[in-house]
Amino acid sequence: MKICVIHGSPRKGNTYKATKIMMAHMEGMGEVEFSEFFLPKAMPVFCCGCYNCFDKGEEMCPHAQYTQPVEQAIKAADAVIITSPVYVLAENGAVKTLLDHYGYMFIPHRPMEEMFSKVGMIISTTAGAGTGKAIKAIYNSLNFWGVKRIFKLGLTIFAKDWEDMKPLKQQKFEKIIKKKAERFHACIVKREKLHTRLFTRFMFFIIRKSLSSYKDGHPDKKYWLQKGWLNGRNRPFQH
Repeated sequence: MKICVIHGSPRKGNTYKATKIMMAHMEGMGEVEFSEFFLPKAMPVFCCGCYNCFDKGEEMCPHAQYTQPVEQAIKAADAVIITSPVYVLAENGAVKTLLDHYGYMFIPHRPMEEMFSKVGMIISTTAGAGTGKAIKAIYNSLNFWGVKRIFKLGLTIFAKDWEDMKPLKQQKFEKIIKKKAERFHACIVKREKLHTRLFTRFMFFIIRKSLSSYKDGHPDKKYWLQKGWLNGRNRPFQH
């Protein structure tokens, strides 16, 4: 089992601690190989809105040296974990910066067929409030990438550091994390047998119909034609 982990912050605080608890618990359930990226080191530059990824191909992104390694790791994995601490009631800027670079992977453009069989996990912690909004922003990207199942884990710690919590509270959160890890692991194991979500199916068929009217040579239409998705019943998911 291969899992790509994208840490939203270089500060190894509460979100990192929660993620490591989950990773360790999953390793205890079987052979798991993790590939880890830390933001902003893995993506230190903002999307400049040049449209190269849409018009010329993602390899023409001026930041391809950063986008491609992460994309390839996600593509090779069975599942992806994206984490973010809460900054002013939202996801942090490093995560937003990374996700901005992958708009071309949305279903209306050039989705990776590998995404339709993957499982996602979003982890966010806060000392006060805001995990819901932080998770929602990340969920939107995974959703439009076509990820088959998406799990959410939001923890309101009410403490600056994990160790500031009383032992009983730490144990409570560890129990929650491990339970979520078990559900995540089980879903990855049986992912091929799961039905594709209604949203994904709906978006795929709506976009397929609209792309048929695009001019020949349009990058998105060309991509879908090459995949065989505009012809007959071909599609990137089985169920």
